[in-house]
Amino acid sequence: MVPVGLHVVRLGPDDWRDYRELRLGMLRDAPDAFWTQLADVQHLAEEDWRQRSHDRTLHVRDADGTPLGTATVLTRETNQVLGLQAGSGDALVLAVYVVPAARGRGVVDLLLEASHGLARELGCTRLVLQVGEANLAARRAYERHGYRLTGASLPHPRLAGQRDLEMARPV
Repeated sequence: MVPVGLHVVRLGPDDWRDYRELRLGMLRDAPDAFWTQLADVQHLAEEDWRQRSHDRTLHVRDADGTPLGTATVLTRETNQVLGLQAGSGDALVLAVYVVPAARGRGVVDLLLEASHGLARELGCTRLVLQVGEANLAARRAYERHGYRLTGASLPHPRLAGQRDLEMARPV
């Protein structure tokens, strides 16, 4: 059931301002949760943000259109260089984030359900994500949606001794 007043949108180039603000906000709020750092993107020009604001990125918005959360779904054909590499049939769920004021309102559930739907639409057979080993709240949310630890992990690029754990679920 969709929480009252919330809806999911797939972004397009004209959504670049909302995408930029949410992306910069998430990197300020949780700098160690993501492999990208604020310094990597804060200088980007409008055209760069337009290119990054694409239909594989989902936003949950409230009734007045304010973005409350985001997630991006990439496949082998659209994968970035950092982090996990998509296998055949995989969809990677990246950059899952909910603004602090919207936490506990079902935003992450909407993002994960919409990511699952997008992966199905893309013909993928498995959803894969990575989560910081100490981020227990995120791990619990992912587990609620059928994700399980695979046993694979990656060292965090900036935090010595910390790992990002791989979780996956069937589509």
